[in-house]
This record gives sequence, C-alpha cells and structure tokens, in this order.
Amino acid sequence: AVGVIRKSGDHLLSLIEGTLDIARIEGGKLSLDAKPLAFPEFLAEIVGMFELQARAKGLAFHYESSGELPARVRADARRLRQILINILGNAVKFTTLGAVTLRVRYQREMAHFEIEDSGPGISADDLARIFEPFARGGAASVGATGGTGLGLTIAKMLTDLMGGELTVDSSTGQGSRFRIRLYLPQLRAGQGALRPPRIKRVGYIGVR
Repeated sequence: AVGVIRKSGDHLLSLIEGTLDIARIEGGKLSLDAKPLAFPEFLAEIVGMFELQARAKGLAFHYESSGELPARVRADARRLRQILINILGNAVKFTTLGAVTLRVRYQREMAHFEIEDSGPGISADDLARIFEPFARGGAASVGATGGTGLGLTIAKMLTDLMGGELTVDSSTGQGSRFRIRLYLPQLRAGQGALRPPRIKRVGYIGVR
C-alpha cells in the first residue's frame, strides 16, 4: 500500500508537467523514450493503484486480460502510464456506483486497452468536444471532484504521438467505454535486455 501511495504521489507531480506537455507536443518538442518494459509487471502496478482508489469509493475494479501477454515490450513507460492513468482516473472519479473495468489484449504486436465504467455517461454534445483542452462534460458538475480538464486531451495527443488510436463510446446514463490501440513491439529473448539493478557495495565478508 505504501508503494502504491508513493507511485500515486509521483504521478501527481507528473500532472504538473502535463500542463506543459500540450505545448511541447504541438511544438514538436516532445520526444518518446522507448525502452524495454516488463509489460505484466507494468500493468500490475497500474491495477494496484486503481484497485485502492476504487475500493475507497466503494467501487469494484476488474482487470481482465485476454490471451497471453508478452513478458517484455518496447515502449515509453512514462507516456504509456500517463495515458492509462488519465483515463482510468477519470473513470474512477466520475463513477459513483458499480465498477470500473480494465481489459487488455495483445495481438500481432498491437496492445488493445479497453476501459469501461458504469458512470453517468457522456452526452452526444460533450462527446464531440471531449478531447478538447479544458473541456468538461456535464458529469463534472454532478458530485465529482474538480480537475483541469487536460487529462483526456493529453491522453489523446500522446496516443496520436505514439502512432496509436484513442476512441470513446458513451451515452447519458449508460457509462463510458474508452478504447486505446498502440503498437508495442514484443521483445524476444536476448533483445534489449533489461539493465540489471546497480548493487550498492557496503562491505565484504571475511578476514581483513
């Protein structure tokens, strides 16, 4: 639990930088840093973070993976985490009853994420501008905590920058379903080995 709290705090700091990301992306000054990523462990970290948040609100959080997930992929972990946390964070924030579900499927080097909630849904008018900066749907004023209105904008722009696709299906009173599709190439054995952690030497065993 302490680890989850620490990671959540780190993400809050990244949100401050997120307000500048839009300008960096539009100016072509934001570059991706793709490295080997332990994919199942990465997802477990995300799930652990939001299981606690959902439980605190009395919501259920479900994680479903279809088929076999690759052990390692090449991805910009920071930006991928930012996309998922922004969308999952909204799902938990605006849902008051029911559940939030994260589904993950990997096929032909493509990662498919689906985030579904049982929240108030999004009207047709709000859907048309949901990815615009500072746009806030009607649900934002119905018992939900405030926000900057930048989360979905940044998620959409980052997804586009990574060559992926982010779409949403929703209607008022029916919840929402966000779909993310990203090219995350699988790394085979011997490809881009993860760097072993540095060991801090503090002494030795034996006679001087």
